[in-house]
Amino acid sequence: MLSNPKVSVVMSVYNGIPYLIEAVESILKQTFKDFEFIIVDDASEDGTWKYLKSLKDNRVKLIKNKRNNGLAASLNRALKVSKGDYIARMDADDISLPRRLEIQSVFLRENPKVDICGSWVKLIDDKNEIIGQIHKPVSEKEIKKMNRWIPGIIHPTWLSRKNVFFKLNGYDPDYDMVEDYEFLIRARNFHMANINKELLLWRSSDNRRSKDKVNDMYKKSLQVRWHYFKDGTFSLSFFPLLLRSFITTYFFPTKLKVILNKKLL
Repeated sequence: MLSNPKVSVVMSVYNGIPYLIEAVESILKQTFKDFEFIIVDDASEDGTWKYLKSLKDNRVKLIKNKRNNGLAASLNRALKVSKGDYIARMDADDISLPRRLEIQSVFLRENPKVDICGSWVKLIDDKNEIIGQIHKPVSEKEIKKMNRWIPGIIHPTWLSRKNVFFKLNGYDPDYDMVEDYEFLIRARNFHMANINKELLLWRSSDNRRSKDKVNDMYKKSLQVRWHYFKDGTFSLSFFPLLLRSFITTYFFPTKLKVILNKKLL
């Protein structure tokens, strides 16, 4: 393991085969080399752990959960042992383009006031075919405006200064599945930006947006919105959005929610 890496890449995986291999290799083949790669196996039941144990790269650090703890709790385990000045997120079914970490680390170095930066992405399907792109806002004002409703920075593109996670005590496991949305609301006093380059291939998998998962995500998102409305973080002007969230969560048919979820990426 590197003793003082500049970047700690953190990833959690549960039953990640077959996409895991491409995801891991996309990080290990980055043009930027000064990183550690902390991977948490969240009690996988397929060949995930066998593959991870086969990796022969001293930048890789493995953690295995005894039981399935969920993404937020698993990422918190990785954060606790991280040594880098920056924290980079990666998901087990996405692909980081070769210069992703290089471009983002240079951006944070040249923009010392920015605490969290993301990037634009290309969407890919289960066969790695490009099916679209997502361009989130670049300006901080627009990012934070979007954060009130959906994440203004795509989670697996995050590169953050480490102190952001530790000042906020990491992710909240109570909001697993929407942990990034909830985190960005708590991080509202930190500075944010998106790089206007597509640095990640983000997988739009049918499994990721199954009916059960979409219903759960709508319910969790409503819980987040209600929590921060109730504690005064969101003002009374947010109430129409809160009401809209309640209606879509409990009165919209699941098929419509699946469609809306794809449009709100």
